Amino acid sequence: MSFVLKKIPDITVPVSVVVPGEEAPATLYATWRLHPVSETQKIMEKQRAGEMDDEALVDQDLVGLSGISDEKGKEVPFSKDLVAQLMDTAYVRKNLIMSWFAAQQGRSEAAAKN
Repeated sequence: MSFVLKKIPDITVPVSVVVPGEEAPATLYATWRLHPVSETQKIMEKQRAGEMDDEALVDQDLVGLSGISDEKGKEVPFSKDLVAQLMDTAYVRKNLIMSWFAAQQGRSEAAAKN
């Protein structure tokens, strides 16, 4: 099978979360807008320069979340309120942000399993 060069607009990556008091990590899935390397470098430079904070990055590029349930086991739909709640949860925030970098490096769900 030959490589087909095509634009892939977004990518889903697993986000491992260690929930305090739980024995095993949980996994949620973040879908991020995928940028060309040149644009990714510009975004990272803006972050380093303090011109873009984590919230702006998430607002700009996070296009979906899945694998999140409430305490009754019901799937929690993707929304700005959910994102705000996760970004305000210390044990989720860093891993969610780091998943943006994994996405930009092409580490999709399938790649993460190998």
